[in-house]
Amino acid sequence: MPLKQTQQNILTTSSETLVDITQAARILSVSVSTLYGWVWQRRIAFVKMGRALRFEQAVLKEFIENNRVEARPPFKT
Repeated sequence: MPLKQTQQNILTTSSETLVDITQAARILSVSVSTLYGWVWQRRIAFVKMGRALRFEQAVLKEFIENNRVEARPPFKT
């Protein structure tokens, strides 16, 4: 496979799965500053591209699932 075509495939794949911090905050329903805090605390995985942060959508979904708290069964009286 030619190098140019390989680079295009990588770029296409990356652009479909990576979101910026604003989009990630919207997906997680938190503020951008909260998400920056989680990044600083290393609570969530991220990709650093120069000064920009990016998040994989699959990682965001996994983060949501890992932080899910199940409801308690109703109390019997």
